[in-house]
Amino acid sequence: MLRSKSTQGYNPGMQYWLVTSPWYGVILWMILYTSDYYLTIYSARGFREIGRFQFEGSFELTPRYQKDIDNLRPVSKLHISLLVAYSFLILIIWWITRLSLYLEWSYLLYLGMVLLLEVAIHVRHVRNIFLIREIRNHGGVDGQITYKKWFSYRRSAYELYLSATLFLFVAILTYSLFFLGGAIMCYETGFKHSMLAKKEKIRADTQAFPEDRN
Repeated sequence: MLRSKSTQGYNPGMQYWLVTSPWYGVILWMILYTSDYYLTIYSARGFREIGRFQFEGSFELTPRYQKDIDNLRPVSKLHISLLVAYSFLILIIWWITRLSLYLEWSYLLYLGMVLLLEVAIHVRHVRNIFLIREIRNHGGVDGQITYKKWFSYRRSAYELYLSATLFLFVAILTYSLFFLGGAIMCYETGFKHSMLAKKEKIRADTQAFPEDRN
């Protein structure tokens, strides 16, 4: 049972702490999801100011957020709506899992899915911030670099697969449902981006070689 610290993995305190109250998960989610949006704005503005990097279509990979990010909107109605909606969802799932001790595992699994996906995305943000600051302060990049849309999706997919593999490795070593949830979500999102990359690559090839359609 999750309420018994002695039955958890190497770090029972963390998982026990997460399931004792839904507010820990909600607060962590709100912090990560909010910082995700504003770090994306920071990176989009930074790459635009540098002028060395061009992104086909949009810097933002999630279609529903592309308009907000492209316009560098400091306040997004969509972001606020999803922030509130997922916060309520965390509360609801936690309450439902209280109905049975055997359902408690599902809350940790879900929490790992939403939180650790954001952790993986934040690793990407850290890399972008480092790149932007290095180029601003020291240069090091010449010419123009254009990222095709399919390449951006494919690169994102591989990064998510790497994070998923790391989370899965930790989950196996620590018997952690929290990290298992993170691995599942990163694999799933990576697969979606792989499919989007394949779709965009076919579209790009078709436009480049229209005679192949005949």
